[in-house]
This record gives sequence, C-alpha cells and structure tokens, in this order.
Amino acid sequence: MKFKRLSDDKVQIIVSSEDLEKRDVKKWDLMPSSPKAQELFQEMLDQAYEECGFEVDSETQLMVEAYPMTTDSLVITLTKVKQSDKDIFDTEFDDDGEELYEDLEDEEIAELESDELVYLFRDFEDIVQLCKLINGDYQDRCNLYKLGNVYYLTFVNPDSLSDHALGMLGEYSNLVHLAESYLSEHGKLMIEKNAVQVLAGL
Repeated sequence: MKFKRLSDDKVQIIVSSEDLEKRDVKKWDLMPSSPKAQELFQEMLDQAYEECGFEVDSETQLMVEAYPMTTDSLVITLTKVKQSDKDIFDTEFDDDGEELYEDLEDEEIAELESDELVYLFRDFEDIVQLCKLINGDYQDRCNLYKLGNVYYLTFVNPDSLSDHALGMLGEYSNLVHLAESYLSEHGKLMIEKNAVQVLAGL
C-alpha cells in the first residue's frame, strides 16, 4: 500500500491487488460489514499514522471514498469530517431544518451495519447513462436517494453485480461507505426497488 498525505485532514491510499492477496482479501470482502474489510481499514489507519502522521482518534468521523484506479488497484481517500469547521463546509437546510452537506467531501459517514453497496453521483445524467449500461447486468433491488445536491444508488444485493457493472460504476461514480439507513433517514427516496430499470428507460 502506498500512502500520500494530501492535507492535514486528508490522506490517499493506493491498494494493489497484491496487497489484497497478501491479506487474503477478495473484492467482496471489502463490503462495509465484512470483518476482513474492517481489519484492512484499521491497518490502513495504523500505517497512515506511521508513514505520514495522519492521526485519527475515537472521536474522529471519517469520510471514505474508494474507486478503481486500474484493473489491479484501488484508490482510497480518507477525509476527516469536522462539522464545526466553517472554512471547510458550506451547508444548506431543507424544509425540516436538517443540515445537508452540498459536496462529496461534506458527507457525514454513518455507522456501517449493512451489506449493501452505495455509490455517489454528482450529476443525475451520469446515473441515467450508467443505468442504461448496466440494466442487463443487474436486475435485483436498487434504490435511488438524493441528499443535498448529490445522488446515491444503493445496491441491496451486490453479489448480483457483474464485473462489467462494477467497472462501469467505477467510471461513473464513487463507492462510499455510507449505510442506506442513514440515507433513508436523512435523504429523499426518489425511486424504490427498481431504480436501475426505471432510469435505464428514461
């Protein structure tokens, strides 16, 4: 694994297929609730501290971005979330007064207690194009949420995602470690159950 500190609050980690092999971690082991994923994540945090002084304590909230860099490597970015830092966060409020973050780096990460995969999109047109490409590859449950100014597709049964679908998702979106229960509580459900099929038909 290669570590690069991008700022005081952000570090980038490149994880190769060899890194995963050495730890006997497969791609589906990287789902949020997997013990192997949690072990790997803790190892990343330890090494990030040792190699570039990126320190995380029990009170720190982290935003995790993961996306493929090549067919053999992943890029994982860890960002410390500071809700009180007005220089970093631009916020908005919905009709209920709930604070919503406008940007990817402004998303608060919830406790991970589920197996679904959640992908973040900045542009609605990207979701439509993605769904047209993977419509034949994924026929299982998928929900579309909006939170702030970004969109999320949640794949309830990620085992049904083909390698082609995963590759396309890596090109059009970012995999985020965000529980669907958080989106259900704080976001707006736009399409339930068959989001891929509905959006592919637009």
